[in-house]
Amino acid sequence: MRYKSLVKIVLLMSLFLLTGCEKNHEEKNSPSSIEIQEDCESYEVSLEEEKRTDMPTSESLQEDLAEEDGVVEIYAGGDVINISEDRMTAQISPQDILTGNPILYNRFQADGWIFEWLISDYDDDNWFLEEGVLVISREGNTEEIQIVPVKAEGGYATWVSANNKFEYVDVNFDTVPDLLICTGHHGNQGALTYYCFLQTDTGFVEAPTFSDIPNPSIDAENQLILSQWRNSAASHSWAEYKYEDNIFVLSRELREELLVVSDEEIWIWTVNGEEVGRSNELSKAEIENLLYNDNSEWNLSHNRWQILYNNGMMSDYSIYAEPIE
Repeated sequence: MRYKSLVKIVLLMSLFLLTGCEKNHEEKNSPSSIEIQEDCESYEVSLEEEKRTDMPTSESLQEDLAEEDGVVEIYAGGDVINISEDRMTAQISPQDILTGNPILYNRFQADGWIFEWLISDYDDDNWFLEEGVLVISREGNTEEIQIVPVKAEGGYATWVSANNKFEYVDVNFDTVPDLLICTGHHGNQGALTYYCFLQTDTGFVEAPTFSDIPNPSIDAENQLILSQWRNSAASHSWAEYKYEDNIFVLSRELREELLVVSDEEIWIWTVNGEEVGRSNELSKAEIENLLYNDNSEWNLSHNRWQILYNNGMMSDYSIYAEPIE
């Protein structure tokens, strides 16, 4: 991943305080930019130029490898990380498994497994292609390892902290936990996606179709992966995915669209492209029974639609479903 310093933002904020100009800091809905306005001028700082605030500097990370909650992270800020066999738990050299120079290293331990995640900067000309490698070993046996190469498509993403990067949870409903690695927030709406590695009798296998699901949530009771995203400022979608024939497939998609006719706002809901209701033809109670109530078909007000996050926390980019007034 390519992260740059927040020095620009700090300097701008310091300038505003020194000059005494009145500021109005407005964060846009889109995560692609932050706009800082004041009476004199307007500045825009791209988030692609921003280093995420919860990531320590490369110097401090090189010296401090204290493990917190089973997670270790080393990040070089675009420079090369000197990862030796002594630093990695598995007895292997990163140069043996990576095409480029390592710039990110994570170690996550759960259920006797040791997961080591590396990303390299092997393709400087394409921000959307970075090589990732997952190295898997067992506690007490670091010589027998499994290596899973991944084409990490993390360019232009806002990364998340190491403690929010990993999930060890069953996503294909075979009662065996799987490994998820968050790729960060993507796009104008900041959608979260995850690399997925399914645990099998012979090791872990990547499931790229899970990575195609934005803002996933697990409905174990109904054996569904739920998804929600924002199509635009006035349009949202909710979807259900099933795990069938070793892939995650879209089962149903509920989509809402806003139509303005003669200054009248009309909400239209479709399921898999077929219209199921309009706000000008349904009462508020009928809309709630159709979409939001506990006994409705979609139950949008239920917390089962909450986005996957470490310790069950909600993401800042969750869509709160509320009945149409």
